[in-house]
Amino acid sequence: MSETEMRRSAVDTRIVEALALALDIAIIIFDRHDTVVVASPEYHRFFAVPPEVLEPGARLRDLLGATYDAGAKGFGSTNGKARNVTREDWIAERIAIHWRERHETVEQMSDGRWVRLSKRRMPDGILIATITDVSEQKRRDLELAEARHQAELAQHILDNLATPVMVKDASLRYVVVNDAFCSIPGLHAKHVIGRTAGELVGPEMAAKFEEIERRVLETGVPYETTEDIYRADGTVMHAITRARRSGAPGSYYVTVSFDDVSAFVSSPRYTARVTSHYDADPAIVQKHPPVQSATGERILVLDEDTVRAAQRVMALKAAGAEAVAIGKASEVVAFLDAAQASGLALDGVEITTGMARMMEGVSGLDRHPPLDQAIYRRRVQETCAQLAHEPALQASDREPRPAPTSLAPSVSAQTPETPGTQPSKPDNAGVAPAIPANTAENRIRVLVAEDNEVNQIVFEQILEGIGVDFRIVCNGQEAVEAWGVGVPDLILMDVSMPVMNGLQATQAIRSAEKARPGERAHVPIIAVTAHAMSGDRERCFAAGMDDYLSKPVSPEKLESIISKWASSSSAVSAAVLLAS
Repeated sequence: MSETEMRRSAVDTRIVEALALALDIAIIIFDRHDTVVVASPEYHRFFAVPPEVLEPGARLRDLLGATYDAGAKGFGSTNGKARNVTREDWIAERIAIHWRERHETVEQMSDGRWVRLSKRRMPDGILIATITDVSEQKRRDLELAEARHQAELAQHILDNLATPVMVKDASLRYVVVNDAFCSIPGLHAKHVIGRTAGELVGPEMAAKFEEIERRVLETGVPYETTEDIYRADGTVMHAITRARRSGAPGSYYVTVSFDDVSAFVSSPRYTARVTSHYDADPAIVQKHPPVQSATGERILVLDEDTVRAAQRVMALKAAGAEAVAIGKASEVVAFLDAAQASGLALDGVEITTGMARMMEGVSGLDRHPPLDQAIYRRRVQETCAQLAHEPALQASDREPRPAPTSLAPSVSAQTPETPGTQPSKPDNAGVAPAIPANTAENRIRVLVAEDNEVNQIVFEQILEGIGVDFRIVCNGQEAVEAWGVGVPDLILMDVSMPVMNGLQATQAIRSAEKARPGERAHVPIIAVTAHAMSGDRERCFAAGMDDYLSKPVSPEKLESIISKWASSSSAVSAAVLLAS
């Protein structure tokens, strides 16, 4: 080798050694004759071979033999353990690998370290081999795999728990939910994870949840209460709700669980109704709602007017009920708590709108959901009344609308109902009566198909406030029958109902319309649902619906959608509000 070539070789060697040092790897370059051209000193970090086998000109076979003797005989097992293979067979195996154009493998050394062996044959026959210590990366990969396994195991355990459990992060987004929790809103986990409560429930309820959860996150003080949880299928779970903080500063989580104690705790199962028409002048006794037979029922009358309350109690007792009246808002919760503690079951609570207004914000109402909901309905009722009298909602040249009337008999607001059952119906329930011929032309007639009793009441209050005639049925089949008997001007129907769901009812109406081309040939159908998920709109439109409205339904939203599909000169052909 000439002096110039020697000088160039020395420069190349220093470059390779510098590169190996910078990348923290061992590099060996072989020529086309399998002799060493250059080898970096880092090779000694992996194998204690004699220095001469790394000198330029050393043979590949000699380097492999020295490497085998230095503890590499475990290579090929991927676990660092010696294999039942002779020295010569091992060398032959490695020479075969050496002559491949490309080769890469991750193997464990006898001392426990993991290394990546890479070889690349260049077009001119030169081969570059590298050895990289990947122990840290392998450790992280193993930890990640173990963490993934633990997460899958934890999720499997959670999904098999009967107790609903959910976890939220510091931004109050759902990060973990189990199947039992998903069954409450009736959603799949993928529709819950990453969302906030405000995207799944109404704003008022979401604000209540998040206020509690944020306080737990900020203070670390656990929260516990007893409450009724209302599932998507309409059933009620009496539960002990517990919220706890976990994690480390800067990365806190709040875990909420719901222990079902319905079988062990007696919770209030009465119905509570706000009675606006009951707030008559106490001197006009005949304006009180009629009392039908109530033998053996226990009724609590909440009325700020003591004279009127006494008259109502007398009427209830005359009908066979056990009745008592309370006239002070501060005493109501204490009475209900005492009744619950003593196992005294109430069949119904009658509350005037005045008393409901006085009880807003009273502490302890969350322990008595029926009464709390009745007070909420009173707020809806007042909002509807304000909406109905707001000038902006009526055309300036239109005559005042007559008082709203229902298209079908309704259950008395004071008649207690057994929870979980439908209100009693007259013999002709499910068939719409003939629409009165003298109905004013500017009044819209609405058919509501909704199987949830609470939602029925909300729709009733809103529609009364808007000032339309309406009829409520409890399933899709009744809706189709009602439409067939007398086509209303506006129909409201639930998507998920017994007997026939809203999509099926819509399809049935569309099919029937084809046979009645001259008689209001098309009924505009509007879908209203709580589950505003991807694909829901498409399914509703595919079934034949014309528009879409998401819950919670407010008077403003309902007024807007009715105005969109109705005109002042002619009534709407029909609209179906599907509220799920």
